[in-house]
Amino acid sequence: MSQLNFLKLQTDLINYGLNPAEWTIQKIRNTYFRVQHNGDKSFSFLGQLEYRNRRPRWKKLILVSL
Repeated sequence: MSQLNFLKLQTDLINYGLNPAEWTIQKIRNTYFRVQHNGDKSFSFLGQLEYRNRRPRWKKLILVSL
């Protein structure tokens, strides 16, 4: 995944009410990512991507732990 697409995913966290500056995204496998809070490492989501017009976007974010 290109750096530009990665930054787009980071910015798109705002659509879920999350401040992109407070979260880190880590790739787990093909279309799955861990979205982890920078201040509280135990607070995380599992994100699944989908591609539309060859651009990634979040299909869903699932709360993993608080």
